[in-house]
Amino acid sequence: MLDPEAKRIESEISKDDINDVARSEGENSFSIAIEIGDLQKHQELEAIFRDHIAQDDKETYVTIEGKYEPDEEGVYTWKVQVLAPEGRHNDPILFSARMARSIPLYFLDAVRDAEREMRVTGRGAFSQLLGDIDLEDVKEEVITNIRNANIALGRNKDINDLANDITYLLSPHIPGGQSEVSIAVATEDPTQLVKGLRLNLKRQSDYRAYDMSRHGTGLQNLVLIAMFRHRISTAGVIQPILAIEEPEAHLHPQAQRCLFKDLEKIDGPVLLTTHSPAIVECSDPLGLIRLTSTDRNQVTAHQIDPSKILQNDLKLLARMMRSGRADAFFARAIIVVEGPSEVIALPSFAEQIGYGLDCDGISVVPAEGNSFSYILCSCNDEHFSIPTVVTFDTDALQSSNDLLNEAYKADLINKEVRNAGASGSAEYRQRTLEAIGWIPVIPNFEEEIARIGYLPLILKVIDELGATRSLENFIARNSLTKDAHGVAQFLNRTRPGKGLKVPVARAVANEAEIVGRIPDCFDRAIRAAVELSTGG
Repeated sequence: MLDPEAKRIESEISKDDINDVARSEGENSFSIAIEIGDLQKHQELEAIFRDHIAQDDKETYVTIEGKYEPDEEGVYTWKVQVLAPEGRHNDPILFSARMARSIPLYFLDAVRDAEREMRVTGRGAFSQLLGDIDLEDVKEEVITNIRNANIALGRNKDINDLANDITYLLSPHIPGGQSEVSIAVATEDPTQLVKGLRLNLKRQSDYRAYDMSRHGTGLQNLVLIAMFRHRISTAGVIQPILAIEEPEAHLHPQAQRCLFKDLEKIDGPVLLTTHSPAIVECSDPLGLIRLTSTDRNQVTAHQIDPSKILQNDLKLLARMMRSGRADAFFARAIIVVEGPSEVIALPSFAEQIGYGLDCDGISVVPAEGNSFSYILCSCNDEHFSIPTVVTFDTDALQSSNDLLNEAYKADLINKEVRNAGASGSAEYRQRTLEAIGWIPVIPNFEEEIARIGYLPLILKVIDELGATRSLENFIARNSLTKDAHGVAQFLNRTRPGKGLKVPVARAVANEAEIVGRIPDCFDRAIRAAVELSTGG
């Protein structure tokens, strides 16, 4: 819509671009509307759009609409217009190339062809930068040096022989036979100086400089973005709008984070489309817009409503993003579990019942201390709209009302139910949580897996890590036996045992195919998440 050269891509629009659902309901067009705001900061824009500017409080803005529809003769056309402000009777006016050029939008496509962009001719980024360069102050010196270099090169016997031989063979075919071939370092034509420039880069001060085509794709991508940002910084506009598709392309995670933090410093709106958790983890949760599509090919945008979420929840959400859980914001469903043991084991459990969590777009997120209501709040339909399945350890209900507090903070139960749990039994708390769809792990991950056949494997891990004596002392001291309950108590209640929980979970994940059994609670959680992620 905002491309001054849009005529070149209008031919690519077709009736296939009309949404399938809309067409099935008889609609034969599509439209896109954009509001450009803060025009009061750009007097030249206010002058260009004049009578079509609307005002909201202290902000002035203009609405631009592009529409693809059939005309009176049934011929489909794409037309972009500036709409009249609401309440006025002005007719829409055509969105002209002058208007498009006046809007300070700078767009970098996802498909970045470094070779094309770094050419000195055409519409590439390097060519556009060179168009503003004035070499007048060094022109004579540069030409003299080029001439001297060409003379020196011509003194080489092989170069001289090659040029003379080509001249000899070519002359009979040229009228007058006066042509002469020469081989040069660069042209001496002053009007062609800029066209002879090349962009070279050396990665360290003591390295050789190489043409950009010799460097890796990731480095080329960074150079393109740097050139792009230079255009913006020298454009002379007050607040440019920067739009980049997939800035993470060809960059390792550390470089992605570094680039994003650099882009954040730009004074103006920055729009990024990304599939990179490394970029999301550096972001402000309020700056994220999550796009999802339904089975009917309809796309919806979701973002956090700042008026409906607590500031502390936003802080916890940002902390979760920075702790390596940013992939959850790309998920089609989330399973909330007690801790890292379940995060490790659940992907293997899913494979045992014929599912792949990654394939089905499911993330497993640890509650980490039974404080996770902020996850549920940010994922509800008022915000990111990510379906969640919650599992909980029933041993956490014995003397604590924490889980009911989390359900209350997530607006899943009311205050009366929460308060009743404070004075009620563990059984009451469990029934309450099950009533809202949460799935109980009885009493915890370690006892569940030990009970269904993983006990020998757990004892083997304990022995290999030199903790058998600690286990036996704990069993004897507490009048327990070395069964599922006793071993789970050791893993959950003692310092040596807690240090073994992750190695045990890894062993369980590795041996799940051999044991061939998974706890019923996790079977239910995985199936529920798959159903939510796939729409049934």
